[in-house]
Amino acid sequence: MFIEEELDRYIYWIEERERIRTKKEEEGLDPPWTDDKILQEYKFCQVFRDDDRTSRWFIEHMRDPLRMSPEVFMATVIFRWFNLIQTGETILKYDLHTDWDPTIADVQIRKQNQWITGAYVIKSPDGLDKLQGIIRCINYMWYRKDEILEEVYNRMDSMQKMWEYLRGFPFQGPFMAYEIVTDLSFTMFLKDATDRLTWANAGPGAMRGLNRLTGRPLDFKKKSNDWVGEMNELYEICKLRLSPSILKSNRHAFELREIEGGLCEFDKYSRILKGEGRTRSKYVHNKSV
Repeated sequence: MFIEEELDRYIYWIEERERIRTKKEEEGLDPPWTDDKILQEYKFCQVFRDDDRTSRWFIEHMRDPLRMSPEVFMATVIFRWFNLIQTGETILKYDLHTDWDPTIADVQIRKQNQWITGAYVIKSPDGLDKLQGIIRCINYMWYRKDEILEEVYNRMDSMQKMWEYLRGFPFQGPFMAYEIVTDLSFTMFLKDATDRLTWANAGPGAMRGLNRLTGRPLDFKKKSNDWVGEMNELYEICKLRLSPSILKSNRHAFELREIEGGLCEFDKYSRILKGEGRTRSKYVHNKSV
Protein backbone atom coordinates (compact mmCIF):
# COMPACT_ATOMS: atom_id res chain seq x y z
CA MET A 1 0.00 0.00 0.00
CA PHE A 2 2.83 2.40 0.82
CA ILE A 3 5.39 3.53 -1.76
CA GLU A 4 8.72 2.04 -0.67
CA GLU A 5 10.79 5.14 -1.46
CA GLU A 6 8.45 7.32 0.61
CA LEU A 7 8.33 4.77 3.40
CA ASP A 8 12.13 4.66 3.54
CA ARG A 9 12.18 8.44 3.87
CA TYR A 10 9.61 8.36 6.66
CA ILE A 11 11.65 5.80 8.61
CA TYR A 12 14.81 7.81 7.91
CA TRP A 13 13.25 11.00 9.27
CA ILE A 14 12.33 9.32 12.58
CA GLU A 15 15.74 7.71 13.01
CA GLU A 16 17.77 10.79 12.06
CA ARG A 17 15.66 13.23 14.09
CA GLU A 18 16.09 11.05 17.18
CA ARG A 19 19.83 10.72 16.54
CA ILE A 20 20.07 14.51 16.54
CA ARG A 21 18.33 14.71 19.92
CA THR A 22 20.59 12.01 21.37
CA LYS A 23 23.79 13.69 20.17
CA LYS A 24 22.66 17.08 21.44
CA GLU A 25 21.02 16.21 24.76
CA GLU A 26 22.49 12.92 25.91
CA GLU A 27 26.00 13.09 24.48
CA GLY A 28 26.41 16.86 24.78
CA LEU A 29 28.04 17.20 21.35
CA ASP A 30 28.34 20.48 19.50
CA PRO A 31 26.49 21.02 16.21
CA PRO A 32 26.12 19.94 13.52
CA TRP A 33 24.56 16.71 14.80
CA THR A 34 23.72 15.51 11.29
CA ASP A 35 25.02 15.74 7.73
CA ASP A 36 21.45 16.32 6.51
CA LYS A 37 21.35 19.96 5.36
CA ILE A 38 17.56 20.17 5.74
CA LEU A 39 17.66 18.98 9.34
CA GLN A 40 20.56 21.36 10.02
CA GLU A 41 18.76 24.40 8.66
CA TYR A 42 15.10 23.91 9.57
CA LYS A 43 13.28 23.33 12.82
CA PHE A 44 11.41 20.03 13.26
CA CYS A 45 9.43 18.67 16.18
CA GLN A 46 10.88 15.85 18.24
CA VAL A 47 10.03 12.24 17.45
CA PHE A 48 8.41 11.99 20.88
CA ARG A 49 6.00 14.82 21.62
CA ASP A 50 6.95 14.75 25.30
CA ASP A 51 10.49 15.78 24.33
CA ASP A 52 9.33 19.13 22.97
CA ARG A 53 10.40 21.97 25.25
CA THR A 54 6.91 23.24 26.06
CA SER A 55 5.58 19.76 26.81
CA ARG A 56 8.56 19.05 29.05
CA TRP A 57 7.80 22.13 31.11
CA PHE A 58 4.11 21.25 31.37
CA ILE A 59 4.86 17.64 32.33
CA GLU A 60 7.28 18.63 35.07
CA HIS A 61 5.25 21.44 36.61
CA MET A 62 1.63 20.46 36.07
CA ARG A 63 0.88 17.12 34.44
CA ASP A 64 3.05 14.84 36.56
CA PRO A 65 2.37 16.51 39.93
CA LEU A 66 -1.39 16.31 39.30
CA ARG A 67 -1.56 13.16 37.18
CA MET A 68 -3.57 11.16 39.74
CA SER A 69 -5.80 14.06 40.77
CA PRO A 70 -9.03 15.13 39.05
CA GLU A 71 -7.54 18.65 38.96
CA VAL A 72 -5.25 17.56 36.13
CA PHE A 73 -8.15 17.73 33.68
CA MET A 74 -8.82 21.47 33.88
CA ALA A 75 -5.12 22.21 34.43
CA THR A 76 -4.45 20.56 31.07
CA VAL A 77 -7.27 22.41 29.34
CA ILE A 78 -6.09 25.76 30.73
CA PHE A 79 -2.42 25.31 29.86
CA ARG A 80 -2.93 23.91 26.37
CA TRP A 81 -5.21 26.82 25.44
CA PHE A 82 -2.13 29.04 25.81
CA ASN A 83 0.62 26.44 25.26
CA LEU A 84 3.36 28.89 26.21
CA ILE A 85 5.88 28.37 29.01
CA GLN A 86 5.85 32.04 29.97
CA THR A 87 2.08 31.94 30.44
CA GLY A 88 2.40 28.59 32.21
CA GLU A 89 4.73 30.17 34.75
CA THR A 90 2.19 32.92 35.40
CA ILE A 91 -0.60 30.36 35.72
CA LEU A 92 1.50 28.38 38.18
CA LYS A 93 2.53 31.44 40.21
CA TYR A 94 -1.11 32.37 40.87
CA ASP A 95 -2.44 28.77 41.06
CA LEU A 96 -4.74 29.48 38.15
CA HIS A 97 -4.48 25.88 36.91
CA THR A 98 -6.24 24.63 40.07
CA ASP A 99 -8.11 27.76 41.20
CA TRP A 100 -9.00 29.66 38.04
CA ASP A 101 -9.70 33.37 38.44
CA PRO A 102 -10.40 35.22 35.15
CA THR A 103 -9.63 38.66 36.62
CA ILE A 104 -6.21 37.63 37.92
CA ALA A 105 -5.53 35.80 34.66
CA ASP A 106 -6.35 38.88 32.60
CA VAL A 107 -4.26 41.26 34.71
CA GLN A 108 -1.20 39.05 35.14
CA ILE A 109 -0.97 37.38 31.74
CA ARG A 110 -1.54 40.73 30.01
CA LYS A 111 1.75 41.96 31.52
CA GLN A 112 3.64 39.49 29.33
CA ASN A 113 5.09 40.36 25.94
CA GLN A 114 3.44 37.22 24.50
CA TRP A 115 0.29 35.41 25.67
CA ILE A 116 -0.07 32.33 23.50
CA THR A 117 2.00 29.94 21.42
CA GLY A 118 3.07 30.81 17.91
CA ALA A 119 3.44 27.13 17.02
CA TYR A 120 -0.17 26.71 15.89
CA VAL A 121 -3.34 28.72 15.41
CA ILE A 122 -5.57 29.10 18.48
CA LYS A 123 -9.11 30.20 17.68
CA SER A 124 -11.15 32.37 20.03
CA PRO A 125 -14.38 34.41 19.96
CA ASP A 126 -14.63 37.37 17.57
CA GLY A 127 -14.78 40.87 19.03
CA LEU A 128 -12.33 40.17 21.83
CA ASP A 129 -8.56 40.30 21.92
CA LYS A 130 -6.89 36.90 22.04
CA LEU A 131 -6.39 36.89 25.82
CA GLN A 132 -9.98 37.90 26.59
CA GLY A 133 -11.23 35.34 24.09
CA ILE A 134 -9.29 32.46 25.63
CA ILE A 135 -10.33 33.49 29.13
CA ARG A 136 -13.97 33.37 28.03
CA CYS A 137 -13.46 29.88 26.59
CA ILE A 138 -11.83 28.67 29.81
CA ASN A 139 -14.59 30.27 31.89
CA TYR A 140 -17.19 28.33 29.92
CA MET A 141 -15.59 25.05 30.96
CA TRP A 142 -14.38 26.03 34.43
CA TYR A 143 -17.82 27.00 35.73
CA ARG A 144 -19.19 23.70 34.45
CA LYS A 145 -16.28 21.58 35.62
CA ASP A 146 -18.31 19.41 37.98
CA GLU A 147 -20.77 18.31 35.29
CA ILE A 148 -17.89 18.03 32.80
CA LEU A 149 -15.91 15.76 35.11
CA GLU A 150 -18.95 13.57 35.62
CA GLU A 151 -19.16 13.08 31.86
CA VAL A 152 -15.39 12.67 31.55
CA TYR A 153 -15.42 9.81 34.08
CA ASN A 154 -17.76 7.94 31.72
CA ARG A 155 -15.26 8.24 28.86
CA MET A 156 -12.10 7.13 30.62
CA ASP A 157 -11.91 3.93 28.59
CA SER A 158 -11.42 5.66 25.23
CA MET A 159 -9.21 8.43 23.88
CA GLN A 160 -11.50 8.81 20.88
CA LYS A 161 -14.62 9.23 23.00
CA MET A 162 -12.85 11.82 25.17
CA TRP A 163 -11.70 13.68 22.06
CA GLU A 164 -15.22 13.67 20.61
CA TYR A 165 -16.57 15.05 23.88
CA LEU A 166 -14.02 17.89 24.00
CA ARG A 167 -14.84 18.77 20.41
CA GLY A 168 -18.30 19.77 21.58
CA PHE A 169 -16.99 22.80 23.50
CA PRO A 170 -16.69 26.25 21.87
CA PHE A 171 -13.39 26.73 20.04
CA GLN A 172 -12.09 23.29 20.98
CA GLY A 173 -10.83 22.35 17.54
CA PRO A 174 -9.71 18.83 16.61
CA PHE A 175 -6.04 19.74 17.01
CA MET A 176 -6.28 21.20 20.50
CA ALA A 177 -8.69 18.53 21.69
CA TYR A 178 -6.14 15.93 20.58
CA GLU A 179 -3.36 17.75 22.46
CA ILE A 180 -5.44 17.59 25.64
CA VAL A 181 -6.38 13.94 25.13
CA THR A 182 -2.73 13.04 24.54
CA ASP A 183 -1.75 14.63 27.85
CA LEU A 184 -4.62 12.95 29.66
CA SER A 185 -3.41 9.57 28.41
CA PHE A 186 -0.60 9.90 30.96
CA THR A 187 -2.97 10.66 33.83
CA MET A 188 -5.68 8.94 35.85
CA PHE A 189 -8.23 9.75 33.15
CA LEU A 190 -6.90 7.88 30.13
CA LYS A 191 -3.89 5.84 31.24
CA ASP A 192 -5.93 2.67 30.78
CA ALA A 193 -7.75 3.71 27.59
CA THR A 194 -8.37 0.65 25.44
CA ASP A 195 -7.60 2.53 22.20
CA ARG A 196 -4.33 4.09 23.32
CA LEU A 197 -2.37 2.14 20.70
CA THR A 198 -5.04 2.00 18.00
CA TRP A 199 -6.52 5.52 17.71
CA ALA A 200 -5.06 8.90 16.83
CA ASN A 201 -6.52 12.02 15.27
CA ALA A 202 -5.02 12.57 11.82
CA GLY A 203 -4.49 16.29 11.44
CA PRO A 204 -3.93 18.02 8.08
CA GLY A 205 -0.17 17.44 8.20
CA ALA A 206 -0.59 13.75 8.97
CA MET A 207 -3.07 13.43 6.12
CA ARG A 208 -0.56 14.97 3.71
CA GLY A 209 2.09 12.59 5.03
CA LEU A 210 -0.16 9.61 4.38
CA ASN A 211 -0.98 10.97 0.95
CA ARG A 212 2.74 11.06 0.16
CA LEU A 213 3.19 7.51 1.40
CA THR A 214 0.32 6.20 -0.70
CA GLY A 215 0.84 8.33 -3.82
CA ARG A 216 -2.48 10.17 -3.51
CA PRO A 217 -2.78 13.88 -4.38
CA LEU A 218 -1.40 15.88 -1.45
CA ASP A 219 -4.65 17.78 -1.00
CA PHE A 220 -6.75 14.61 -0.63
CA LYS A 221 -8.59 14.80 2.70
CA LYS A 222 -11.87 12.89 2.52
CA LYS A 223 -13.26 12.18 5.97
CA SER A 224 -14.48 8.81 4.75
CA ASN A 225 -10.92 7.64 4.16
CA ASP A 226 -9.62 5.24 6.79
CA TRP A 227 -6.89 7.53 8.13
CA VAL A 228 -6.69 5.69 11.45
CA GLY A 229 -6.41 2.34 9.69
CA GLU A 230 -3.53 3.64 7.58
CA MET A 231 -1.75 4.96 10.65
CA ASN A 232 -2.15 1.58 12.32
CA GLU A 233 -0.71 -0.14 9.26
CA LEU A 234 2.24 2.24 9.33
CA TYR A 235 2.65 1.64 13.05
CA GLU A 236 3.02 -2.10 12.48
CA ILE A 237 5.68 -1.48 9.83
CA CYS A 238 7.55 0.88 12.14
CA LYS A 239 7.58 -1.73 14.90
CA LEU A 240 9.47 -4.00 12.49
CA ARG A 241 11.83 -1.44 10.98
CA LEU A 242 12.69 1.15 13.62
CA SER A 243 15.74 0.66 15.81
CA PRO A 244 15.26 -0.89 19.28
CA SER A 245 16.60 2.30 20.87
CA ILE A 246 13.44 4.08 19.70
CA LEU A 247 10.90 1.31 20.15
CA LYS A 248 12.18 0.21 23.54
CA SER A 249 13.26 3.53 24.95
CA ASN A 250 13.41 3.77 28.73
CA ARG A 251 12.11 7.31 28.40
CA HIS A 252 9.01 7.00 26.25
CA ALA A 253 6.81 4.39 24.62
CA PHE A 254 6.57 4.66 20.84
CA GLU A 255 2.82 4.85 20.28
CA LEU A 256 0.35 5.85 17.58
CA ARG A 257 0.73 9.49 18.62
CA GLU A 258 4.34 9.33 17.41
CA ILE A 259 3.12 7.98 14.07
CA GLU A 260 0.68 10.87 13.66
CA GLY A 261 3.20 13.53 14.66
CA GLY A 262 5.94 11.99 12.57
CA LEU A 263 3.74 12.07 9.47
CA CYS A 264 3.34 15.82 9.76
CA GLU A 265 7.09 16.38 10.11
CA PHE A 266 7.81 13.89 7.31
CA ASP A 267 5.52 15.90 5.05
CA LYS A 268 7.37 19.11 5.95
CA TYR A 269 10.74 17.45 5.33
CA SER A 270 9.58 16.05 1.98
CA ARG A 271 8.20 19.40 0.89
CA ILE A 272 11.60 21.02 1.38
CA LEU A 273 13.49 18.10 -0.13
CA LYS A 274 11.37 18.11 -3.29
CA GLY A 275 11.43 21.88 -3.70
CA GLU A 276 7.69 22.22 -3.15
CA GLY A 277 8.08 25.03 -0.66
CA ARG A 278 9.83 26.05 2.51
CA THR A 279 8.94 26.34 6.17
CA ARG A 280 9.15 29.55 8.15
CA SER A 281 10.81 27.77 11.09
CA LYS A 282 14.57 28.00 10.73
CA TYR A 283 16.68 26.26 13.35
CA VAL A 284 18.80 28.48 15.58
CA HIS A 285 21.10 26.71 18.01
CA ASN A 286 20.60 27.86 21.59
CA LYS A 287 22.91 26.23 24.11
CA SER A 288 20.59 27.16 26.97
CA VAL A 289 17.69 25.13 25.54
